[in-house]
Amino acid sequence: MPDASAILGATAFLGFSGALVYAGALAGVAREALRPERRTMGWALARGLPTEPTAWGLAGRERTFDFDGASCPVFEIGDEDPAAPTLIFLHGFARSRYDALARLGPFLPYARRFLLPDLPGHGDASGRTTRLGTDEDRFVEALANDASTGSLLLAGHSLGATIAVHAAAREALAPRVRGVLALAPYERLRTPLGARLELRAMPRRPLIAPTLTVLAALGIRERSTRESAARVTCPVAVIAGELDPVTPLEEARAIAAAARVTRFACLANARHDDFHTLGVGEIAAAVAWMTAQGAVPSTA
Repeated sequence: MPDASAILGATAFLGFSGALVYAGALAGVAREALRPERRTMGWALARGLPTEPTAWGLAGRERTFDFDGASCPVFEIGDEDPAAPTLIFLHGFARSRYDALARLGPFLPYARRFLLPDLPGHGDASGRTTRLGTDEDRFVEALANDASTGSLLLAGHSLGATIAVHAAAREALAPRVRGVLALAPYERLRTPLGARLELRAMPRRPLIAPTLTVLAALGIRERSTRESAARVTCPVAVIAGELDPVTPLEEARAIAAAARVTRFACLANARHDDFHTLGVGEIAAAVAWMTAQGAVPSTA
């Protein structure tokens, strides 16, 4: 007959080991969320992507913008006049201004200036970590006020798309924003966190709520992109991929439906990162639609 104390000891050991594994997995997920892989010049060169702000045949320069403990490189492309119509493109999670630069082509006819920043905690930005959309809309507002005085178009991919929507809803910035283009936006932070767990064959249900609790203790809070879209007064165009494993099609559709003036498109057979290839024509059409809706929107 097995010794009871041995069974209890083995059970306790297995339980303790399981708890350590679980805690390690939880810490790893939270750490990766707050300190994403840096995609910088080497990443771009390895993929044959442009690395210079002059890559599109326009004047270009690089500057550094400081915000709340972060020093963020910014590509400034095109007209140097701060009053010129300006488009700000916001990259996605674990990407950088180099990724934004590669996606710029369809936007070129619709603005005279382009600002492509590394978001805090991404690319070559130094200082504070990412806040995963908690306050990066303030970053966009501060950058816009520092670098431009004219009308604005905001565009972004994934995390950058949600930040663009939140920024356009900010009362002080809204009068200048002529339109928002959101590529693969999601409703709340739990969506991409859970998707990345599943893509790595990790269990979503046991890890997502505790991870959000840990992030909340560190000041990271979930926000509803749909609620911000409902407050945006300018045209909002949303483009989603039919086969996107990160952003559910229904979430992107609901964000578009919440906006007052809206356009939604689904790219057939497109996944999360296919917009710069499969979506070029639809992006151009969406930006043309936004700019055709009128000049600076009313905040009434």
